[in-house]
Amino acid sequence: MRFETIELPRQPYGKKTPTMTLYLQDNIPVQAGRLRPAVIICPGGGYQRCSEREAEPIALAFLARGYQAFVVDYTVLDHAEAARGTALLPYPLYDLAHAVATVRAHAEEWSVDEDRIALVGFSAGAHLCAAYSAVSRRLSFPFEADCAMRDISVAAQVLCYPVIDFSLGWPDDEVIARALCVDGELDAVQNLVDRDTPRTFIWHTAADAFVPPANTFAYAEALDRAGVDFDCHVFHRGRHGLSLATEQTGADEAHLDEHVARWIDLAVEWLEEDHR
Repeated sequence: MRFETIELPRQPYGKKTPTMTLYLQDNIPVQAGRLRPAVIICPGGGYQRCSEREAEPIALAFLARGYQAFVVDYTVLDHAEAARGTALLPYPLYDLAHAVATVRAHAEEWSVDEDRIALVGFSAGAHLCAAYSAVSRRLSFPFEADCAMRDISVAAQVLCYPVIDFSLGWPDDEVIARALCVDGELDAVQNLVDRDTPRTFIWHTAADAFVPPANTFAYAEALDRAGVDFDCHVFHRGRHGLSLATEQTGADEAHLDEHVARWIDLAVEWLEEDHR
C-alpha cells in the first residue's frame, strides 16, 4: 500500500496550501495491470475546515472495498479575505479540478480506471462536489482553473447529507453566505443540474436539523427532471455529520447508527452497477 500527501497549486486566496492525500493499494502478482475505480473525497466542515472524520476513515472504507482513494484538503474560508469582500468560491472548485487532473495524469501509475472516477462529498464538501459537477463542464472553466477539459471530468458523485441551497437551512448567517459566494449562482446548485450532470448517489437523514433534508429533496427533484440516473436514500433518524455512522468515525453515541451505516455499501453497489 502507498500513502502520500502531495501539494496542489496554491490559490490567490488566503494562506492555505491545498493538498491531496493518496491511499493506494498495490496489485497482487496475479492481478498485475489491474485498474481500480477511484473516489476523490471532499470532507465537510462548513467551508471553514476539512473534517478529519470525513477524510481518512472514508478513504480506508473505500480502500477496503477495492477502490483507490484520494482525500482533498481544499481551500477554506479566510477571514482576512472575507473582510476585504473576496468570496471563497470558486477557489475550492479549482482545487478539486487539480485533484481530478492529477489522478488522471497518474492513472496508469496509480492503477486507476479513468472511466470510474467518482467524487464523494460530505455536507459543505458535497456542495463543492455538486457545484463542481456543474461548472467543470463549462468551456470557460478549464481556462479559469488552468486545466484541460479532458482531464477534469468525473463519472459519478456520491453526496452525503449535502448542502445544496443556502436558503434551505445552512448557512444561517448571511455574513457567512456572502463570504462563500456572491455571484448568486453557486448558492443554489440544484438550478445547475442538467442532463449531463454525472450520475448521483445521494443520502441524508430526516432528522438532520443542521442541514435539513430539503437540500437533498431539491437536488433529487432536479436530477429527476433532467433525466439523470440517481439513487436517493433518506434514513428516518440520525444527526448531521454521521460520516460512516460507526465507531470508526463516531465522536459519541449520537454518531453511531447501524442502519445509516449501510449507506457506503449501498453507494458502492450502485457505483458498480454499470460495470458488472
